[in-house]
This record gives sequence, structure tokens and C-alpha cells, in this order.
Amino acid sequence: MNVRMRSMAVLPVVLPFFLVAALTHPASLAAVAQNRAQKESVSSKNVEETVSKLLSVPVYTASDEKLLNEAGDGAAVAITRIVSQQEMNSPDTARRVLLILHLAFEVPQSIIERNNKTATAALRLLDQLEHTDYGRQPNVIGNARFEIKHNTSTGRPLEPVTLPGEPVIDWSHTQWVGNVLAWIATIKPGMTRSDLLRVFTTEGGLSTRTHRTYVLKQCPTIKVDVEFSISGNEAEDKITQISRPYLDYGHSD
Repeated sequence: MNVRMRSMAVLPVVLPFFLVAALTHPASLAAVAQNRAQKESVSSKNVEETVSKLLSVPVYTASDEKLLNEAGDGAAVAITRIVSQQEMNSPDTARRVLLILHLAFEVPQSIIERNNKTATAALRLLDQLEHTDYGRQPNVIGNARFEIKHNTSTGRPLEPVTLPGEPVIDWSHTQWVGNVLAWIATIKPGMTRSDLLRVFTTEGGLSTRTHRTYVLKQCPTIKVDVEFSISGNEAEDKITQISRPYLDYGHSD
């Protein structure tokens, strides 16, 4: 009898706590879901901004690479939002799309979202690229498709084969340099100084209006020497000669 009375006496004290917990639990779940949705929205925005940047300038930083490594198929989805079917026919755009897809799947164990571990959007993009002039080149799309399928099915990056006694090649850095060289090669004699300044910027040192050394915006140790013919507007000066890119320390004056 005493036990029952004590239980009844405690009940009014304890019951409000259970009611509060019952009422706040759904609110807590909703807050967690909202927080997660906000984080995913920010992450998606960051991926889209990085993809947009690489589509314009195919030179990436370590933080760009990490973000795309974690994005997986989310990077391919971002490409489909930004690049039209007509733009996909541009060889430069196609080359940059393949670069982004490579970065998105080169380290499959780094991909965060489970649904982005499957290359659904990426493989659709490769199918589109296969029907462009750039994509019809031998092995261009086939190699990209093989790497992505291998990495997503095994969960491990495709390892290049190195014969015994041969030096190990840093393929990641090799690809970065290759993309830089391809980007530099888009600047040719006959183009204007303003065209050049999309890729390069000036540095210190001796120069004249007709001859100057320029450095790559994203890596100032990569340089070219450029000669111009003068026009009425300096921005419209024509490039008459541009050297091969070379490496050198910077000059401040």
C-alpha cells in the first residue's frame, strides 16, 4: 500500500519530464534534419562553385582537389547544371569536364555521401562526350570510363603499373602540369594582350611595351616571354611571338 502511494505521489513530478521529452524529441529530430540539409546545401554550393571555376580555369589548388575528391557524382551533377549540350561540343570544355570527373573519382574512399559513390551522372556525361569531336578521339572516353568504373566498383583508386627498377611517376602532379600546358597553349600569336591577361599576369623586371615576361596567374614560377606589335590601344596590341613556358624564380622589381 505504501509503495503504491509513493508511486502515485512521484507520478505528478515525473510525468511533466516525460511530456517535455516527448514533445521536444520531434523538434530535436527536425533541428538535426534541418542542420544536415543546410550543411548539404552549403557543400553542394561549394562543389558547384569549384566546378564552375575549373570549367573556366583548368588549374586547381589542393583544397579544390580535396573538395572534388569528396564530391564524387555530386561534381558530375554540378557539371550538368552549368554546361549546356552545345558547350559540351567545345574541346576545351570537354577536356575540363574529364579533368573534373577524374578528380571526383580518383580517391573513391574519400567520397562522403553514399549516393555520390555511384557514378550515375558521370557516366551519362561520358556518353554525351562520346558523341563530340573531342570524345571521338581514340581512348579518350574509354580510359575515363574504365577508371571511373574501376574506382567505384572496387572502392580503390586505379593504380598505374610500374615495372621493377623504373621510377615511380607522380601521376597527380603530371596531370596538373599537363592541364597547365594545354591551357597555356590556347594563347597564340595573333591574339591580343587582353587575351594573354586571361591566363597570365605581369611581374617585376625589365620590360617594354613590345617585350615583356609574364607569369601564370596560379603559379608565378611558370613564365613566358612575349613580343607584341603596337596598336592604338595597349589592350589590343597583337602577340607576334610567345616563348615556350619555362620555370624561373620570381622578380619583385
